[in-house]
Amino acid sequence: MSNMTKQSPEISILSLPHDLLLNCLARISRLYYPTLSLVSKNFRAVVASLELYQTRSRLNLTESCLYLCLRYHLDRLRDPTTNWFALCKKPNQNLTDRSSGFLFIPITSPYLRHERSLSLTSTDVSLVAVGSNIYRIGGYTPFPTSKVSVLDCRFNTWHSAPPMREKRSSPAASVVDGKIYVAGGFEELSSVDWVEVFDPKTQTWGKVTDPASEIRPSRAELESFELGGKLYVFGDKRVVYDPKEASWNMIELDMDIYMDMDEDIAMAMDMDEAMDMEMDMNRVASAVSYSHGVIGDVLFLWNKREFRWFDFKSSSWKKLRGVEDLPDFGGDCKMVDVDGKMAVLWEVYRRLDEHNEEICIWCAEIGIERRGDEMWGKVEWFDVVLTTHEPCTLSDADVISATV
Repeated sequence: MSNMTKQSPEISILSLPHDLLLNCLARISRLYYPTLSLVSKNFRAVVASLELYQTRSRLNLTESCLYLCLRYHLDRLRDPTTNWFALCKKPNQNLTDRSSGFLFIPITSPYLRHERSLSLTSTDVSLVAVGSNIYRIGGYTPFPTSKVSVLDCRFNTWHSAPPMREKRSSPAASVVDGKIYVAGGFEELSSVDWVEVFDPKTQTWGKVTDPASEIRPSRAELESFELGGKLYVFGDKRVVYDPKEASWNMIELDMDIYMDMDEDIAMAMDMDEAMDMEMDMNRVASAVSYSHGVIGDVLFLWNKREFRWFDFKSSSWKKLRGVEDLPDFGGDCKMVDVDGKMAVLWEVYRRLDEHNEEICIWCAEIGIERRGDEMWGKVEWFDVVLTTHEPCTLSDADVISATV
């Protein structure tokens, strides 16, 4: 009588109890979810479920994910279509030493029709992220609105948030301590709501102490960022707001640099020397003249030749070291914090023929480390993450990091 070998039945991950399946998928990076959703209807349902994101949050497995809002200008002055993309992992890729396997894939977004301002200084609506939500605030110049739309990055769906107290176009918006501060964006500069604040937890808008009239920027279009728990706002004047003290202060310029300079020396300066002098004089405020971003608790800028960071101890800009092996790019870039690392995006144009060109958007991820009085970067990967033949520019785009 021959011995019979009894084979164990194959066990599929799909046969696991629902709670265990949730636990397994929650431990996989969200960058792989678009690929996982193609496996089966069951996987697609789990990936799109609120339970999965509740499990990720409970296990402290949330991560920063990059979103790109790119405007394709079918007409350079009117009716650009807004396209949204999320950075995801490419399936089945053979990677080189420096390639990433990342790719921006399109996500559902509303068609936003508007007329662009002809002003060269006009900007678009403000986009900021709090947790897993990206807030779209205000209207396009010169069409103000109090509307606020929200992209829920867990499911890539849109909904409305409570409207602002004021109608604004192209306002400056930044997140400080989990709250959204919105400044400017209207012509009535004497408004008592020049700045207002939104609390995502209570879903309410509140008042903010106004800066004194003598220090308040008088220009409608502003820029702002958060640094060290304070709100920096820049226009024709430069001010900083401390929410803990509910106080505003003017950011002074170092005019002594100009006063001490001989006129002949000033005339002989080249572009790089003039740029360095401007950065020394304006200090923190000079960041808004260049591509800039706050990574961790450090302010960085790209001045089209090198990355620098602002050292508050010496009140000066210093070179970021260790990033010399990045590909050369001489134009502007976008930079954003991704779990304490710097993600940098830039564009390269390539002529295909007499009438067509291809736009490649590159991305690099740079680890940041402080070594004494120096800041060092480590380039972990760089790669092309999006290619398009549509007319667009990265300078008219937004890159946002949301926690999902």
